[in-house]
Amino acid sequence: MFYDVGRIWETVIAVLLAVAGGLARLLNAKDNTRLKLSLILSELFISAFAGLMVLMLARSFGLAGDWLGLVCGIAGWTSPRIIDLIAQPAFDKIHINADDLNNKRKEQTNEDKS
Repeated sequence: MFYDVGRIWETVIAVLLAVAGGLARLLNAKDNTRLKLSLILSELFISAFAGLMVLMLARSFGLAGDWLGLVCGIAGWTSPRIIDLIAQPAFDKIHINADDLNNKRKEQTNEDKS
């Protein structure tokens, strides 16, 4: 077989835990603003993405079982910050300067506005 059913279920559960972490953070926000569906969906997508990235990283470090669920749930809770933490070492590994990317993005945005 080309796939391992157990590993697929492990991935699905880990991503769902990340989504739950992101939803918990969103619902735990102290401001009393109404939540828009677009905000909820974008936060859940970002949390799922963060959970998936952390899952791959955790597997590369040899974590398994409950540890995967724990780190993926935490990744969902801290999703924007954890993506930033993961991005810099990954960019360093492939010799990309994240500041250069941000500057190019700002330049393109300024060009689009003019």
